[in-house]
Amino acid sequence: MNKLQTKRYNKLFEEVKALYMEPSNKGKLLFHGWHHVKFVHDKAVYFAEEIGADIEIVASAGLVHDLNYVFSESLDPEAVVNETRDLLEECGYDPSSVELILKVVAEAHTSTRLGKELSLEGKALSDGDTLFKALPITPVLFSSKFLSETGYDLGKLAGKIVDDQKPLMESGKYFYTEVARQKYLKWARVNLDLWENIQSALEDEDVKEMMELASEMEVL
Repeated sequence: MNKLQTKRYNKLFEEVKALYMEPSNKGKLLFHGWHHVKFVHDKAVYFAEEIGADIEIVASAGLVHDLNYVFSESLDPEAVVNETRDLLEECGYDPSSVELILKVVAEAHTSTRLGKELSLEGKALSDGDTLFKALPITPVLFSSKFLSETGYDLGKLAGKIVDDQKPLMESGKYFYTEVARQKYLKWARVNLDLWENIQSALEDEDVKEMMELASEMEVL
């Protein structure tokens, strides 16, 4: 049997998709919506296959890794551990699988994974999630969605990205799987350079004045 054709996984997939497709969530989750979750899920499964991780655990973790944005306003998945556990149990996951999935989600979280030894499953999920952030199209199409979703301004977002991702890049832990490094590290470096340049631009007095004028004219 295909590891992604278990009854519990199929039920979880449909339940999570239904959550994200609710009108209230579709209107709210402009960045962390179903498009993001499905992409991370798919790429995490691909990386799991490449490194021999447990595919069903990785796929399940990919589905629930951002439920904090559904059930709360927190950026931390730890904020909704109870809700995530309840959903997994309702879909038929046994206690040991539930705890493993929660562990994988926690260890793969971008802002807290530096210095940790990740499981194979954590590495696969981390690379899937990190890749979405490093896609060349993400700053163009989705950064404004993140600002609207979270209430961040551009400077705060740039600071978060650089603070979270630069230490990972410098430590060689931006991606964990060789296939991700080979295919996508160039994108990641360009993306990080972009956000460092945005930080620099926001400190330029003429840029500040231009943005203030644009804001007054309701361009921004």
